Amino acid sequence: MATFPIFDACTFFGPWPQHPADLAVESLLQVMAQNGIARSLATATTGIFYDYRQGNTETLQAAQAHPQQLYPVATLDPRAYPEALEEADARAQEGFRLFRFFPDRQCWPIRYAPFRELLQKCDSLGVPVAVTVARPGDCTALADEVAFTQAPLLLSGVTPANLGEVLSILRSDTKFHVETTHLLAPFALEKIRDSVPQGAERLVFASYSPLRYLSAALGPVLTSTLSDEHKGLVLGGNLRRLMTK
Repeated sequence: MATFPIFDACTFFGPWPQHPADLAVESLLQVMAQNGIARSLATATTGIFYDYRQGNTETLQAAQAHPQQLYPVATLDPRAYPEALEEADARAQEGFRLFRFFPDRQCWPIRYAPFRELLQKCDSLGVPVAVTVARPGDCTALADEVAFTQAPLLLSGVTPANLGEVLSILRSDTKFHVETTHLLAPFALEKIRDSVPQGAERLVFASYSPLRYLSAALGPVLTSTLSDEHKGLVLGGNLRRLMTK
């Protein structure tokens, strides 16, 4: 088996309500070292559940303290409108190269005027976004909201339960990419590889570590029937390409 420089598209640190996992920055770094993760895109959970601006500050501080391991990812909360537009400007100037949205955790709909405006703002800044599409219909609604751009977009929270909907969107628009976090069912990765244009180039490894076991996220990729070349793309090559566009 070939070895690959592994880049993780989604990791967390900070408090997570009613969850016993240790999400300290030190725990994340330890898990990365144990599993051979070269670099992780990290987000402070404070920004998801409490204050997105404070969370972004904590994320930047953690990345500055560990520049070789952590890459900062900002959160934007469209419920905080219009201040979130200013936050997008400020964080883009600080070097954040990905913005992440959590409609499922924050209980706002995809079809939401402030969110639409934020997507347009991110596009104008040249910063790609990742959006959780865990609920049926979310991916379809998101595709409508971002029809104005061809900028890369990461679909997070995709499971075998909504994979059919996601496949339909992937086949109709090549800007969409899928994080692998929840695609644990046998041959789920192969189904994307075989069912959509450039399927293997549109899969991005993401673990949600240390909230979820990193080894459980790695296993389906390493044991899949993807070629070594495709595994290398999924485990880092595709993400590096998206982050440098």
